[in-house]
Amino acid sequence: MPDHPQDDWTRPMPRTPRGSRRHDPDATERIPLPYVDRTDRDREDAWEHDAWQDRADERDDDPQQAWHGRDRHDEQDRAAGHERRDGRDRYTAPPPRRRRPRYALRRTAALLALGVVAYLVSMVVVVSLVWGSVNRIDATPDVADRPPVANGDNYLLVGTDSREALTDEQRGEFGTGFTEGHRADTVMLLHVPTFGEPTLVSLPRDSYVEIRDGGFNKLNAAHANGGPEQLVDTVERATGLPVDGYLEIGFGGFVDVVNGVGGVEMCLDEPIADEKAHIDLPAGCQELAGEQALGYVRMRYSDPRGDLGRMERQREFLSALVDRMLTPATVLVPWRLHDVGTATGSALSLGDDTSMLEAGRMAWAMRQVAAGEGNSVTVPVADTNYPTEVGSTVLWDEQGASQLFTALRQGQAITVEP
Repeated sequence: MPDHPQDDWTRPMPRTPRGSRRHDPDATERIPLPYVDRTDRDREDAWEHDAWQDRADERDDDPQQAWHGRDRHDEQDRAAGHERRDGRDRYTAPPPRRRRPRYALRRTAALLALGVVAYLVSMVVVVSLVWGSVNRIDATPDVADRPPVANGDNYLLVGTDSREALTDEQRGEFGTGFTEGHRADTVMLLHVPTFGEPTLVSLPRDSYVEIRDGGFNKLNAAHANGGPEQLVDTVERATGLPVDGYLEIGFGGFVDVVNGVGGVEMCLDEPIADEKAHIDLPAGCQELAGEQALGYVRMRYSDPRGDLGRMERQREFLSALVDRMLTPATVLVPWRLHDVGTATGSALSLGDDTSMLEAGRMAWAMRQVAAGEGNSVTVPVADTNYPTEVGSTVLWDEQGASQLFTALRQGQAITVEP
């Protein structure tokens, strides 16, 4: 060991008589201390740091030790008199340790899982409330000779001229008149094949068809005389396709649905003005509110194509309406889905046999048609002003109509031009 001046490595220490634990405050004799190499001190400090880390890990693994803040090694070292050089007890004030990242990750994952569960539960509750708000009607014909099951499913969509939900002021404002009753103003057949694109077919309300036990008459007479059941039976007999689901909406319900979604955007190639429908729209893209939309789908006197032009607008608007209802901002937000869904559900009437799954499939097929992923056609017509004993009617092109419905029944491609 190298020699060093004694003054540099000594300090005054109180002398304590041998065998006595009491300190003598008057003792000033300088007691030499042994020389300690700096390298050894650094090595010992590193050992102390590692020992602290190991004991901290043990306390993490043992909750009881972590609670008391020390372990058996701490007590043994304290009893042996091991202390820090600065005189502080190293075991009573351990250095602060950072919280390990895995605890934060677990807490975050737990919160995310809880949020997902809460969202799913709220969606289930909202869907149940919406489904419970839908009106139900009997639309299944009680007959034995219904058409056999065909390729895919067929849904009958009916818009009636019912004014029950409209006040007298609204009837005058919307131009619906004050006629009482419940007649089919719009009839569409939505075919959803097992594989392939859906097809939306308009059936003119004045179509000259055969009604069971009633002879030949206009199509809307079936609904006026026998309600939804007779209308479904008449459509099945005329098309040869079984009807698997039924949806009906009146004038008032239509206005409420359009207003419920905040209006529907339509782009007009030319201005439309019809005094009887109380509508005056400029050319270009614009948002149609409920009363404007009702006039748009009912207007026919100012349309050069008459009823055929009106049916084309109806299919176009219905597709746009469903597309607006099924946007992510509506479907994926619980409170928005509740507001739009309950407003729509209370305005609709579904057949008793139409399930929630069928209603969803119907809506999705309409969205496909709106996106151009389906067909939108009118039944082939031979004469739009065919005189009969019941007045002017629409006569179907027998060969073209047969080809259309046969193709739908067999799942073949549609060849009829829209």
